Amino acid sequence: MGKERKRPQIKFTVDGVDYVLEFTPRSIRKMEDDGFDLTNIDKRVINSGYDLFRGAFISRHNYVPMSKRDELYDELAANNESEQNLVKCLADMLVEEIEYISSKPQGNVSWVME
Repeated sequence: MGKERKRPQIKFTVDGVDYVLEFTPRSIRKMEDDGFDLTNIDKRVINSGYDLFRGAFISRHNYVPMSKRDELYDELAANNESEQNLVKCLADMLVEEIEYISSKPQGNVSWVME
């Protein structure tokens, strides 16, 4: 079996708790099920940062309540420049995972409709 791909991650520690944020196919599917739409990211400027940050918790920290995720986002994005960098980083991570999913071969089973 080949070497597993290393996903981009954001790592930080708050109050002694280590967090590792990333996007996976499962977390992206959950975000979309909950209404996230990447094509609307420029139209929902304020909410997009929160939506991306919340979604990045799904893979490893789904137990963290949304209110706590929002508190952590506010803490990490304490000033406008920091928030812009954080949102850009999260968006880049999401796009990279989507591009990876789209480019990899999808299984070994073929099927036909008759």
